[in-house]
Amino acid sequence: MIDWEDLRYFLAIARAGNLSAAARVIGTTQPTMGRRIEAFEHRLGTRLFLRTPDGFVPTASGRALLAHAARMEDEALAAERVASARDNGLSGTLRITAPEWLAARVLAPLLGPFCTLHPALTIALIGESRRFDLSRGEADIALRLARFEQQELAQRRVADFAFGLYAAPAYLERNGAPDFDAACAGHTLVTTTEDLADVADAIWLRQHAARAHIAFRSNSREAQAAAAIAGAGLACLARVHGDALAGLRFVPVPVEVPARPLWLGLHADARDTPRVRAAVDFLAGKLHRIAHAPDAVAG
Repeated sequence: MIDWEDLRYFLAIARAGNLSAAARVIGTTQPTMGRRIEAFEHRLGTRLFLRTPDGFVPTASGRALLAHAARMEDEALAAERVASARDNGLSGTLRITAPEWLAARVLAPLLGPFCTLHPALTIALIGESRRFDLSRGEADIALRLARFEQQELAQRRVADFAFGLYAAPAYLERNGAPDFDAACAGHTLVTTTEDLADVADAIWLRQHAARAHIAFRSNSREAQAAAAIAGAGLACLARVHGDALAGLRFVPVPVEVPARPLWLGLHADARDTPRVRAAVDFLAGKLHRIAHAPDAVAG
């Protein structure tokens, strides 16, 4: 009988395409990944991957096994969620993922009191741009500034974050206030990378500051804020983020930067898990209040 652990390693390599990335997913080392998959292939009597300069490519046998392994993973994860939902105690680890700036500037201050309320819980807050897969148990709760697309997820719109335009005082002294009638000619911008060009604030900048030069791009809002503080240019940031930074000044604009909705998502099977339900109720109430009164973050 095939060991489920072997299939976990096999799936990780098939999805990552190389041993080092797969090892990070599993939480082990690259040599261990290599030894594990070689032993698995030996027991099966077939090669599952071609080792190429570009990485590991599934063979015909590997491709045939992949669909079965993925279904087994789905069933295993579903069983874990059912078992977890029967846990009546507010204990264990709760994994929450959100964009970097939201995790650091908003969620971390909010979750401090939650930790005090539930001392048997451990909060694992992951702030990064990579979107964790809730369906595969990579996180219990995710917060994103866009709707979730997976049908098996439950989601709710918990807040609408206002956005604004910001710049360093030294930048404004050097360049003056932007002239929106002239499409901000003579100014420079700090904005998103091109793969995020369709987010609302990036679209707003293209529409209202079309003659400004883009000086800095990043997929990190914290990096954008740091560049703006250093004088790189005008940046659109969430008000709850930009207003809290002493090195930035809010820049009045004739047309408001669009607000962005904040969505909270979780797997539908996890809705009745006590620790998940408690965190969802707590965050939904707090985030709604903060979005309407940014100064309440620390309250």
